[in-house]
Amino acid sequence: MNGSTWHVIKAGRVGAEGYLDLDGKTVTEKAKAEMNSLDTNTDFYIGGVSSLNLVNPMAIANEPVGFQGCIREVIINNQELQLTELGAKGGSNVGDCDGTACGYNVCRNRGECVVNGTTFSCQCSPPWAGNTCEQSAYCLNNLCLHQSLCVPDQSSSYRCLCTLGWEGRYCENKISFSTAKFMGNSYIKYIDPDYRMRNHHFTTVSLNFSTTETEGLIVWIGKAQNEENDFLAIGLHNQSLKIAVNLGESISVPVIYSNGTFCCNKWHHVIVSQNQTLIKAYLDDNLILSEDIDPHKKFVALNYDGISYLGGFEYGRKVNTVTEEIFKRDFVGKIKDVFFQDSKKIELIKSEGYNVYNGDEQN
Repeated sequence: MNGSTWHVIKAGRVGAEGYLDLDGKTVTEKAKAEMNSLDTNTDFYIGGVSSLNLVNPMAIANEPVGFQGCIREVIINNQELQLTELGAKGGSNVGDCDGTACGYNVCRNRGECVVNGTTFSCQCSPPWAGNTCEQSAYCLNNLCLHQSLCVPDQSSSYRCLCTLGWEGRYCENKISFSTAKFMGNSYIKYIDPDYRMRNHHFTTVSLNFSTTETEGLIVWIGKAQNEENDFLAIGLHNQSLKIAVNLGESISVPVIYSNGTFCCNKWHHVIVSQNQTLIKAYLDDNLILSEDIDPHKKFVALNYDGISYLGGFEYGRKVNTVTEEIFKRDFVGKIKDVFFQDSKKIELIKSEGYNVYNGDEQN
């Protein structure tokens, strides 16, 4: 520890077992905790706390002191914390540890940062370009049409993620559909125009789906911006249908249904309803869940701003990260006949989304 070498610390827990790694090596045996879960719905302090007498004496050997040194790249549950005035809620006595305009990771995609007085420039490695190497050279003169998204390929080229209603190599062909086909990097975002007039103590979603996969997010009703947002979600996990709900305390309700049920592109009908804290689910007209997740009725409303996702999230937002590992992957398969709040059937093609194809054909 000479003050000039960076070290990587990884700490965490899986169920009741904790671990601590330093520079890729385990430095402690797995420690057993009394509880299986850890409530992280709190502030995170880096390097110190606002008052040292807040430190639990069980966490230290001697008198508490603040950290002296440099800290960067703090990642909690796959999400990096922005340790700047733009990202932190507060702080004091924190300075620039790099001492130059380059700082940490200002040049993206392995670009090399060069100091130019009080500014910097990035020397980019192929195929990256732009001021901070954030743009793919393959996409600089792309031919993607109709507001489609250019995504670089590793084969010295690019592909176009088409907006809803378009397909083709450059999204040049107009299509229509009532059955949405998801490819594993697709999503539809629907916003309920009548959300403000609804009673948020009652929520219902109904849809038909088919798939050959064992994992995948089918629908996520919620803003999906941070871990405190309310949500009601349906998906596949380990060949089983899984329901997850958060009305204010991050309560997840897993449902195990018979293994191997969701094979062979067979269609299934699922209905999930929230009546305050009572959650019910039907699969192919059979009641598979009826559970009151909080008999004390502490939180009874699903506050989701009328936002719902089908199949996944926006490009670059991984399902396992956004859902905090509740679901592992984007959905692969077909979805149709989507109803929210018992209203009329949603016209999926009129929503926002990418890389969704016509699933009306029999294949």
